[in-house]
Amino acid sequence: MRGVATVTFIGTGASTPARGRWLPGILVGLRGEYILLDCGEGVQYRILSAGLRVNRLSAILITHMHGDHVYGLPGLLESLNRWGRAEKLTLVGPVDLEQLLDALKLRERLAYEVELVRARDCMRLQMGGYAIEAAAVEHGVEAYAYAIVEEPLPGTFDAERAEELGVPQGPLRSKLLRGEPVLLPGGRIVYPSDVVGPSRRGLKVTYSGDTVPCPRLVELARGSDVLIHEATFSLAQREGARLSFHSTAAGAAEDARRAGVGLLLLTHFSSRYSEEGVEGLLREARGVFRRAYAARDMMRVKLTRLREDWLLASFELLQGSGGLATSSTGTP
Repeated sequence: MRGVATVTFIGTGASTPARGRWLPGILVGLRGEYILLDCGEGVQYRILSAGLRVNRLSAILITHMHGDHVYGLPGLLESLNRWGRAEKLTLVGPVDLEQLLDALKLRERLAYEVELVRARDCMRLQMGGYAIEAAAVEHGVEAYAYAIVEEPLPGTFDAERAEELGVPQGPLRSKLLRGEPVLLPGGRIVYPSDVVGPSRRGLKVTYSGDTVPCPRLVELARGSDVLIHEATFSLAQREGARLSFHSTAAGAAEDARRAGVGLLLLTHFSSRYSEEGVEGLLREARGVFRRAYAARDMMRVKLTRLREDWLLASFELLQGSGGLATSSTGTP
């Protein structure tokens, strides 16, 4: 559905799993397809335990080659094979990703095609109804952030004006929404511009991967509805964050503020932080950017574009998360 997306956090941990927190993996649903952001160990198991369907998985985006972001990939590709996948799968990542696949001889054993696309700074890859953009970030190794950018949405349909012009409900109105003129029984031609307003921007979701706050990420994320940003450390550990090329929660919030995003979703929490510790990270982030939220494993965020200037976000914890809760927020 246009103007609607879901972001499901498969794992929100960093480096090593912790109690209640698995390794990185985020599933984005958009226009009937799914895009997986990073693939930590156990992703395919977590997908099954949450009841998520990945038969329409179109792409996997790997930010960098550290194990917590990529070691789940061989298992997922093998599982997709056993689950009967036949359609081509697009796999985007650093140059060393091909070496990993070749060493495991994975593509030779799969019944479906894996199209491997090397990520590059300023890359734009057109997909069905959306584009994938990449920017090089700073993590001490080749690493990328990704943005998923939906194509523009149709303008608002003016039903009252359509009634005045004699356009009946049904297929003719659908054609006008698709941008096609229609011929009415009396010979009048009605053009889309007669009854459909200007197109609206689609949704934009940006994912930082692992990085220190940096200008390239800010530019990539500019105007995003959602920025998903790593928040490995607190301000008290800022020196450790700098030395390991990671971000603090406050640093992530500063990137969100500079980019002018709608919502900030924090993830990739060090195992040193309990749930209470993550709440402390969230407080630090909200001191800089008030529309910040801390992700949890099996948390799904539904994004709906209501108007050009208004996004509705609802939050739900899926089965396997230890509970079920929902809430929602609007962002102008």
